[in-house]
Amino acid sequence: MKIMMYSHDSYGLGHLRRTLALAEAFVEANPKTNVLLLTGSTVSNSYRMSQGIDILKLPSAVKVGGGKYESSRLSISFKRLKQLRSTLIIGAAESFEPDVFLVDKAPLGMKSEVEDTLRFLNDERPATLNVLGLRDVMDDPGQVRHSWRERGIPESIEKLYDLVLVYGPREVYDPLSEYGLHEGTIARTHYVGYIGKKHRLKAVSELPFEPGYALVTPGGGGDGLKVIETYLKGLALREPDHDSIIVTGPMMSDRDRRRVEGLARGLRVRVLEFRADMEDLIQGAGVVVAMGGYNTTTELLEARKPALIVPRVEPRVEQLIRAERLTGLGLTQMIHPDELTPELMRAKVEDLFESRRAPRVRLRVDLSGADRAVEVVTEGLQNLRRGRRDAEAVGA
Repeated sequence: MKIMMYSHDSYGLGHLRRTLALAEAFVEANPKTNVLLLTGSTVSNSYRMSQGIDILKLPSAVKVGGGKYESSRLSISFKRLKQLRSTLIIGAAESFEPDVFLVDKAPLGMKSEVEDTLRFLNDERPATLNVLGLRDVMDDPGQVRHSWRERGIPESIEKLYDLVLVYGPREVYDPLSEYGLHEGTIARTHYVGYIGKKHRLKAVSELPFEPGYALVTPGGGGDGLKVIETYLKGLALREPDHDSIIVTGPMMSDRDRRRVEGLARGLRVRVLEFRADMEDLIQGAGVVVAMGGYNTTTELLEARKPALIVPRVEPRVEQLIRAERLTGLGLTQMIHPDELTPELMRAKVEDLFESRRAPRVRLRVDLSGADRAVEVVTEGLQNLRRGRRDAEAVGA
């Protein structure tokens, strides 16, 4: 197969990491598969990729609030930036001629930039399977329904996509019917389970501490200062029994990073900016403190680590919903950011370290999403080709 994937990635690392995990699963299932990933992520080249996977870097955009975007690095208007990105996307489809076009999260792309490509593939390359991948939680269901209805998204999904994948287990969260999707779309939807990078046990290189440390990670880090700052203030209350590794994330500002480094001075803490092997750091941790992003949460569930989640609650409640569901199932602990204090965080972390010594039963959730997605997409492509052959035979 030739698979083209789209991940607009204007902020954070989540969409890119999930898309790369999927790409790796396709290539592992069939080494002859070629995957072309289109992304605007500024850190896309920081990840090691298997043979058969390549990246087409789109000019970067950044969300500035209220659904508005600006060019991140080029001194051009967003209108011109979007035109440039749209041209690159449809040009890639024309040249690469994908068997599968898989779009992550945004059904029409950032500000509808993939709509023309979807229509081109439907009209000119009907043998291409168009697939929409949605993360387990999008936002408050009512908000998603209102926003999608205003933009005609349910009709576009019904008309332009052959399959919909939900990257999460139905038993944890099942809001799809509340999004206002058509019955035909829901009938073509598959809950494949959580998608994460397959972990292979190995020694983690260049770590300052032995396994058993506390790991604090706010994902990309653009809005992670409060979580890290609160953790470090709690750590300073009294000498802890554990070491700590702080990974600020590559999108934390220089000013915020200096603040973190200042608070960490004199403590049993090592501050790192970025690690492409976060799943390995998680494996070595005794306790993890994190925000509630999709990939970090998936890696925590896979590693079965005691975890404290401080979810982002603005501009959307995706992380809050996910954290509440998982905490309700006994899989994580959480603190709402409105209740966050150094004393409470310190107490929660110490309780989690203590709980590691007590045997406990933890509910397993479906983490085979990447393999299941490969199966569903492969079967969908076979059915599409079979249907075309049958139609051609009838026509003849």
